[in-house]
Order: sequence, then structure tokens, then C-alpha cells
Amino acid sequence: MAEMTSSQPVPRQQLRIRLQAVFLVLFFLMLSLVMVGVDGMRTTLRTLTGFREEVMPELAQVLELAEKVSRVAAIAPNLADPYAPDSLGDDIARLQSLTAEIRHLAKTLPPHADAELSVSQMLGGSEANLQQLLLLSSEKRSSQEHFDAYLKRLDWLGQQLARRQRGSALVAPTLIPLWHTLLAVPQARDRAQLGMLEADAEALLLAMQRRGELQALPDWMAIELELMLTQPRNIFMQRRQIVGISDSMAVLVQLYRGNAELLSQRTTLYVKALRARADERSAQVQAAIRAGIRGLMLLAAVGVLIALLAAGYVRRVAQDIQSIAGVMSKLAAGNTQQATPAIGRRDEIGELARAFQVFRDMLLEKQRLSQGMDAQQRLLQTVFLSMNDGLSVHDRNGGLMVWNPRFPAMLGMAADSLFVGMPYAALRAAMPAGARWQVLGQDAATYVGAARERIASNAELYLPDGRVLEFFSRAMPEGGWVAVCRDVSARRAAESQVRQMQKMDVLGQLTGGVAHDFNNILLAVLGNLELLQERRDLPADARTRLARAHSAAGKAAALTRRLLAFARRQPLCNEFVDIGDMLHEMLDLIEYSVSAGIRVEIATEDALLVCVDRGQLENAVLNLALNASQAMGEQGVLRLQAERCRDEHPLGQGEAVCLSVRDNGPGIPPEVLPRVLEPFFTTKEQGKGSGLGLSIVYGFVRQSGGELVISSEQGQGTLIRIWLPAAAPGCALAANLETVARPVRACRVLLVEDDADVRDTAQALLAQLGAHTHAEATEAAALAWLQAGGHADMVLSDVMLGEGNDGVRLYRTLQQSRPQLPVVLTSGLPPEHHARRCDWPAPARFLAKPYTLDDLARLLQQLPQA
Repeated sequence: MAEMTSSQPVPRQQLRIRLQAVFLVLFFLMLSLVMVGVDGMRTTLRTLTGFREEVMPELAQVLELAEKVSRVAAIAPNLADPYAPDSLGDDIARLQSLTAEIRHLAKTLPPHADAELSVSQMLGGSEANLQQLLLLSSEKRSSQEHFDAYLKRLDWLGQQLARRQRGSALVAPTLIPLWHTLLAVPQARDRAQLGMLEADAEALLLAMQRRGELQALPDWMAIELELMLTQPRNIFMQRRQIVGISDSMAVLVQLYRGNAELLSQRTTLYVKALRARADERSAQVQAAIRAGIRGLMLLAAVGVLIALLAAGYVRRVAQDIQSIAGVMSKLAAGNTQQATPAIGRRDEIGELARAFQVFRDMLLEKQRLSQGMDAQQRLLQTVFLSMNDGLSVHDRNGGLMVWNPRFPAMLGMAADSLFVGMPYAALRAAMPAGARWQVLGQDAATYVGAARERIASNAELYLPDGRVLEFFSRAMPEGGWVAVCRDVSARRAAESQVRQMQKMDVLGQLTGGVAHDFNNILLAVLGNLELLQERRDLPADARTRLARAHSAAGKAAALTRRLLAFARRQPLCNEFVDIGDMLHEMLDLIEYSVSAGIRVEIATEDALLVCVDRGQLENAVLNLALNASQAMGEQGVLRLQAERCRDEHPLGQGEAVCLSVRDNGPGIPPEVLPRVLEPFFTTKEQGKGSGLGLSIVYGFVRQSGGELVISSEQGQGTLIRIWLPAAAPGCALAANLETVARPVRACRVLLVEDDADVRDTAQALLAQLGAHTHAEATEAAALAWLQAGGHADMVLSDVMLGEGNDGVRLYRTLQQSRPQLPVVLTSGLPPEHHARRCDWPAPARFLAKPYTLDDLARLLQQLPQA
């Protein structure tokens, strides 16, 4: 490096000489720029001065002349108006004043301007026309005054004729046409039209004279007509004179205006010529300015170019010096990563750079050795601090070595409660009270302490706030272990919800199937019991036992409805229910059902209407009251409350009614609360509870479009709230069923039922009502009987006929082949369940099992008459 520097010596004054030469060139260039600019400004000033002195005064005078000529042309037509005598003098004075001003301006114009415009010649002709126009205007006003007098007399004559119109028409029928002819005189615009009107008037007057109509008129009226028509200056003569004067004045006005317009046109042309001269001078000024601008721009461009080149050179020199200074400063701080700039320069800066290169190479190797260690340390620290999971490292004795910030946060501990070397037992003791561990699997990550306590490789920690943390532990080669904890609360809740839904779905299918089969059995039982009740020869004790059996069968039917409610397949009989009235009506029943030491309180608002099945709602309230009573024991307070909710509630938008049942019992433990709505879950002793009470209530509420929420605190009691939609005008209400007189009427029924007991019972019930019944077990047999000539007024078919037979298919087949034949479908499951089928006929009539004699009687009564 030293050899290269000594072999290429550089003069010490090289940079200074270059910079001085550049600044000298810039000085002379700026001096030239100023001189060219001053010369251009002087030329422009001379050109503008000549333009102002030569063209502008003449242009201003011509423009003023044109303005006064246009004013004369605007005033001249007013002289021809005979109805403006007051303004005539002013108009004449204004025209004379304008004419004098125009003459004065014409004299001040240059000789060539007056020769081009001919102002004096046109003004002479205009003044002569003006004098003649004034004379004609005076004559026209005099004639117009006489003519106006005739018009007033004519108007007066018309008024007199209007008063005596009927009498005048009788004695002088020609008078009215004559008067109309005289009225047309003011509208005549030429002599020909006046001649025609005058001839018509004379003819009418002669006719009146021949007929003696003038003698029949009043004297004053005859005199008025003769004055208007026969005088030398009669109305026609006056109008003819006015029309002639108007024509002459129009010609003079046209001549006067023509002179004025010709002078205006010549003035406009002269102004255009002056503008052309002004444009020519303006172009000369612009050319001079552009020439000056081009010179200035050229000199400025040369100056800018030289300045840019000089600035670039100075900038490169300054950058090289600054770069070398920056690299030297970083080298002094121990940074050797920067390359040395300006090594190739052949001046003082290059010598400085080459000398610095020697010192930079001495530290480069040292820095390379330390870079690897720093990068690895930063990477490990970033990963450790940015983990979403908690991480802790323990030594072979269980002491805490290191941890990330997420570890104490996930455990619910303060960050400053941990310290290096903290024993494992102390760490577990510092965890929130109530936390419990659950080991998953039998694998051990390691063993701690003299007691060889096992550290499970996989375990879960349940915290009091409901969160679940999953721990994974792995042993380290030199002893101790690493533990990673992860929050799995959301995943566990989702898994629990899925299991709950699966369990409810399976149980719903099971209970729905059981209810369907049990309804078929109940139909056979209830049907035969009703048939026995219809007999009149039964003894009293047998009738009592029969009523008891019928009541038990009715309870069994209610049990199937409860099962269907649990499975959410129960048909609801909706009606408008006022919850406040219902609670007060149930007060006695609730007080009788709960313990004697429990006080029942009811608080409701007015008009809390809902559209639900009242019986199911009463059963739900009674079930909740019994559960609260059993929880409180012998003493306590049971509060039933109903209120209206308009804003926030679990049903979303719309108005809702909230029914709450609150007790002050011991409350529900937190670990039990999430499971109380599960079917078959109970905390009672074996045989004292089925676990279906709350689940059935929940099923009914959900089926009714509502929501049920349970909240409880240990020692504070339990609150169960039911939200139901407020009743709407379109609520579907259950039909009001009335007892139908039996027998109904003779009819033929085709019964299709695969269950023999049900088929026989239904056939007997229909026979009891007076119907002739033909029963078949399958769909094919029913169709074959109809095709063979069988006749029926109605078909009553089960939906599920078994062995591949289908009542819905039978319905659709009969609708196509016999659309007039009524078909009624029946089933132990409600129509809401069958409506899930894609081929379910929505308009089909449906009869739910178990049906009674009254149900069949209503069905038969609705058949059309034969």
C-alpha cells in the first residue's frame, strides 16, 4: 500500500486550482447574463413606449367615437313616437349634443382617419334628416290628436249604443255594422285598407239615408255620424294622414339609422385596423422579449450546466472526504465492516484513503470472529420471548432456571413472584388456590429430589377461573427438564359441546322411536278402553276400574309427550298465555307442592303475552319450583318473576318475555353447573331422580323458540331464566276442540295399518261411530282393493307401514289417480318430525296417535257430503 502511494505522487495544489477555475468561469458567465438581460429590457421599453405614443391615443379616440355613434343610433327611433311629447325635447338635445361631440372628435382624429370614416359628410346628411324628422313628428302629433278625439267620440257612441242596443237595432239595423266598420279604422295600416273601410262606411250611410234610418235616430247621433264621415277632416282623412306621415318618418329614421350604422361599421373596421397595428407592435414587443429570453435562457443554461458540473465535482470531493471521515469514526468505535472509499483517486484524498486502508485491515479479522456468537444469541432470545406458549426450564433438583414472560401470565401469577432457583414445591404452592392437576398417560419425563417425585410427560392443570393448561415436559441430557404449557380451554369447551350435541341427538332419536312405538300401543289400549266405556251393561265397580285404567293410559300418553318434548319432536298446542295470570293461578299449586317452610313470591308486569303450549309451560314452571324446593330443604324463599325485555336478550332482535325462578338455597357447585342440562344427569341418590326434568324443560323452551340460562353461586342460591318471544299477531293457535255428537253418519273408510292390534282397535272405533271399514295392512293391498272395485269415502293410513310400505307414497299415488278421495295420514310421531322428508305433502291432513273416538268423530264429520 505504501509503495503504491509513493509511486504516484499528486501535486498538492490540484484541487484548489480546479475549484478557482470553476468559480472564475461562473463569475464571467453571470456578468454576461446581467448585460444581456439589461440590453433586452431596454429594447422592450423602447418598443412599448412607441406603441403607447402612436397607437393608443388614436385607438382610444376611435373607440369613443364608435360609442357615441351607437348612442345616436339608439336614440333616433324615439323621434318617430307620437305619444312621447315630453321626452322629444330631451331626445333632440341629446342628439344635438352627441352630434357636436362627434364633430369635435372627428376634428381631433388624424387626417387619414377622417378620410376613411367620412364623419363630416355623414353628419351633414344626418342633421338634415333629423330636421325633417322633427317636422314630420310635429305634424304626426297634431294629426294623432285629432284622430284620438274621433276615437273618444266613437267610444262614447259605442257606450250609447250599448245602452240602447235593442231599440237601435229595431229602428236602424244598419247602425251596428257601420259602428263596427268605424272601429276597424284605427287598425288600418295602409291606404288600400282605409279606402275599403271608407267605401263600406259611405255605402252603409247611404243605405241608412235611403231607408230613413237617420231620421229615426236621435238628432245628436245623426250629427255625430255626419261629422265622422262627411267632414273634410273626417276620421278616414285623419287616419290616412297619420299613416302617410308614419311611412315618411320610417323612411327618414331608416336613413338616419343607416348613416349611423354605416359610420359604426366604418368605425369598427378602423378599430380592427388599429388593432392589427397594435397586434403588429405587440408582436414586435413579444419578439424582442423572446429574443431577450432566449439569450438569457442560453446563458442561464450554460451557467447551470457549468454550476452543475462544478457542484458535482465539489459534491464528489466532499462525499469522499465525508465517507473517509465516517469510516475513520466507525473504526475508532471498533466497526471495521465499512469499505474504504476513494482509494483510486489521484489526489490528496486518494493518498488519505490508501493510508487509512492499512489501519482498517488490522481490525477486520477480529470482528468476523465475534459476529457468529452475537447472531446466535439474538436468535435464541427472540424465539424465547416471542413464544405464545409458556416455557420454563428446571435443573436436576427442580429449581427454576429460566422462564419466558408467558409462563407466569398463563398460570395467573405475578411476574415478580418467580425467581431463579425457586424450588419446584414452592412453584406449585404459589399457583392459584383451587388449581388441580390431572395426569394424562403413565409416561414420566424425569424424577425430582430425594423422594423421586415423578414429573409426568403430559398433564393438565385446571385453574379456578375455568381455564385448562396442558403441560408437556421433556428431560434434558445434563439433568432437569423443560416444560411447555399451552391454553387448551377453548378446545376442551368445543369438544365438550360436540359430545353434548352427539349425546342429545342419540337420546333424541331413541326417545322419539320409543314414543312412536308407545303411541301405537296406547292407541290399542285407549281405543279398547273407550269401546268398553261405550257399553251400557257394565257394573259400577267395572266402570270405576275402567276409568282408573283410562286415567293411567292418559298419564302414559302424557309421558310420551314429555319424551317427545325432550327429543324436540313434540307437537305443541300453542295459545296466547299471559304469564302473569298463569303464575297467579298456579300459586296455590306451587305452594302445595313445595315445603311448608318455603315462602313463594310472585312479581310480574302487566300484559306479558307469549304464544306457547300452556300445559307444557305450567309443567316447566312446576318442575323448576320442585327442583328449587328440594335444593332449599325446609326453609327458604322461592321468587317467581316475569318481566318484558326490549333491548338485550339471548333471542336477538325483537321483544321478549323473561320468566325467572330464583331460590336462596346452597347453589350449584361450579363443576356441576355445566352438566345440569344433560339428560340423565342427577346429583340425587339412586332411584330418587331420573335426570330428565331440566333437560325436558330445556327441550320445550328451545322448541318454543326460547332460551334457558342457569346461573348460580355457592351460598347465594340459583337463578333460572327463561326467555320466550313476545306474542305476535300471527301466532298459530291450537284449535278449540269440542265434543262431537255420535254416531256421525254412515260412510265407508279404507283403513291401512300394519300393526294388527292398532288396526283392529281402529276398525272397532270406526264401527262404533257408524262407519263401514275395510282394513288392509300394506300399501299394495290397499291399492289392489281399490282397483278391484272397492269404494271408500276416506282413506286413513299410517305413515310408517313397515316392510318397504309407505303411507306418504300411498297418499301421492291416490292424489294422482283419485284426486277427489280424501286421504288422512296418522302416526305416533308428530308431523314436525315427518316434515323433514323431502316428499312430505304439506297440505295433507294429519291425525296424531293415540287418537280417540272424539278425534275420529270430528274427522268423519268433516267429510264432504255424498
